[in-house]
Amino acid sequence: MNKIFFPQGALHIDDNQPVQEIAFSVCGGRKPAGGWLKMTADKLPGKPLFFAADKGLNYYHAANFYPDQVVGDGDSANPQLWQQAVKNGKAVTYPADKDKTDLQLLTEMLPPERMWIFSGLYGGRLDHLLSAFETLGTTALEQKRVIVLADEREITVFVPESVSVEFYPPADETPVAVSVLSFTEKSRVSISGTKWQLEEKEIFRSVPYSVSNEMSDAEQLKEFPHVRFTCHAGMAVFYVAG
Repeated sequence: MNKIFFPQGALHIDDNQPVQEIAFSVCGGRKPAGGWLKMTADKLPGKPLFFAADKGLNYYHAANFYPDQVVGDGDSANPQLWQQAVKNGKAVTYPADKDKTDLQLLTEMLPPERMWIFSGLYGGRLDHLLSAFETLGTTALEQKRVIVLADEREITVFVPESVSVEFYPPADETPVAVSVLSFTEKSRVSISGTKWQLEEKEIFRSVPYSVSNEMSDAEQLKEFPHVRFTCHAGMAVFYVAG
């Protein structure tokens, strides 16, 4: 079981695999708060590797640390930071006119044996967000791997078949919202610890109604309150706001 500790709560991911080292990437969407980014990086288990896609390099700089490798065309990163990465042999540079996004190029170079976590993907333009969501969701589905997206406001987990995820908020706090979406045409899921619970329920991508759930009153009274989600068939998305 992998345990990932974010400032807004902990994720326990049970995919019936040995604990994996982490590949943590920052992309050029909504800037993660510098304090959140540094706290998250410091709490990652083992020996994580850090990556950036283009403007994500700026976000690392704002948090006072630097990635092991950066990839992209350098069109939105700080030119001085980019040139320094090139000088240090840490940049993989592509032409601006290319057939793949910086994120898609990044996924091709990430170590496949590691668990992938991404930040800097929310917010900004809708086309960029949808492209990122589909790119990472399709990768998770094809490779049957868990992929996590996070910043200080949101956490998203692509959950393949037979994988369970638990979310533990900090003491005396509860998430603003907990949502479940089907990435495949349909999936079969369970969720507990919430006001509205599901037990091996089929949900459909075309009817995304299972959103804005919340932790139940009964769960909040427990010693270690948490939400547990399992994808039994297909692939689903587990989402926490706040």
